[in-house]
Amino acid sequence: MKLLILEDEDTKFDEIEKYIHEVIGIDCSIQREKNWFDYSKAIISTRFDLILLDLLVPRSPRDSTIEDHHESLVSTTRDYSSKSFSTPTIVLTRQNLDAGDFVHDLNKVDINVIPFNDHGEWKEALKLKVLAAQPRKKFEFVIVCALEKEAAAFEGLTDKWGPIKTISGLVCREIEIGDYKGAIVIAHRMGLVAAAVVATMALERFEPRLICMSGICGGVPGESEIYDLLITQTCHQHDAGKWSNQGFKSEHYDVQLDVEVRNKLIELCSDDLVKKSITDDLDPGRSEVPDGRERVSCNIKPEAATSSGSAVIAEDGRTSVLSVGQRKLAGFDMEVYSIYEAARHAVNKPVFFAAKVVVDDGGKNKGDHFHRIGCLLSARFVALTIRSGIPDINRR
Repeated sequence: MKLLILEDEDTKFDEIEKYIHEVIGIDCSIQREKNWFDYSKAIISTRFDLILLDLLVPRSPRDSTIEDHHESLVSTTRDYSSKSFSTPTIVLTRQNLDAGDFVHDLNKVDINVIPFNDHGEWKEALKLKVLAAQPRKKFEFVIVCALEKEAAAFEGLTDKWGPIKTISGLVCREIEIGDYKGAIVIAHRMGLVAAAVVATMALERFEPRLICMSGICGGVPGESEIYDLLITQTCHQHDAGKWSNQGFKSEHYDVQLDVEVRNKLIELCSDDLVKKSITDDLDPGRSEVPDGRERVSCNIKPEAATSSGSAVIAEDGRTSVLSVGQRKLAGFDMEVYSIYEAARHAVNKPVFFAAKVVVDDGGKNKGDHFHRIGCLLSARFVALTIRSGIPDINRR
């Protein structure tokens, strides 16, 4: 965010600057001018997101005489030749401007007056204006995670790792992977509805070229094993349908990957170096190695069929019900279908995919023992895929 502050008093400027940083953090650029002449030059040449100014300031750097500039405020600030002619502007002054129609006329051209005093009443009004003027964040990619542990697995895999903060109503962590700037968005809870909400909001507000999902899922016995990496080629919704006296009859809904994205993912997965890079140095504990195995291994399945629903499946043998009518269903989760549907209906069509690792086979290997490594395997693959240039597919 870029702000311009016209203020000649050092103490007042310091107080305003400190408060702005309290409101929006250090992620903003503040340019200060101390006289009307330099202020006029600044708004002509630069596009600011917000302007704060006092009207009782010197005329120029060479003339320190304090003058009242309210008569030239509108003509200077709203000059059409200025790059900042439409920028929201706040007069933050100790001067009494209540007389006549002056304040009313300022409001008509989006110049608001906030009385400044030593008691701090101005702060709440300024906070609302600063937050409203923040430009929308744009990201090249968005990674959606349903669990904090899934998001945390990316630490150490990125070139920039920002703190968790709320951006445009979403809980995010700003990151960079290679040449791409993006965000990890953490859903407020698991499930199709929460995933649909955060995915739709992220697509609308951040306009990413890529949206994807990383994390862990359940597997279908006979089709997948613990630590298999499932890249969803086709996703079904298994809890859509109708309950009747005869039981539940499912309604068939599915969504598929774009052909170019599918081909890029198959190409990546065919590279032996990819599999090696995501399984190196895992350092598993004894409980993190599945029964019947000597070590952790990962089979990458780039054309997996998976199924999503809002209910957790925790009953032995229940996964066989999901496979009815679905050939070679490999896994199930609670969010991927919503991510794919949100991306498919987005105004700015993004690249999308999901890569989740099986940590529950519905049998003897149930539990949370495999979550840490499952999250890490998925995060490593997603980070590697972004580095490979997949966000640029739609630009080719």
